[in-house]
Amino acid sequence: MFNAQKKMDEEIAAKIKEILGEYYPNYLIVVLDEEGEVQSSCTSFSVGRMLLKEASLEYADDNTELIYEDDE
Repeated sequence: MFNAQKKMDEEIAAKIKEILGEYYPNYLIVVLDEEGEVQSSCTSFSVGRMLLKEASLEYADDNTELIYEDDE
């Protein structure tokens, strides 16, 4: 799921994945780079999708409308 034009530093990403992998079987890493591009990495597409959905619900407030569209 990395941005094809500018990848997250592979060495740093590997260290983060190693640390997270010791404690959590499923994870999602999301960063905003200096150019404002969002980059992400996760254990699988379905895990990334589920974690993003759960995080959006956690950070939503009364002024936020969340609309989910299934691709299936």
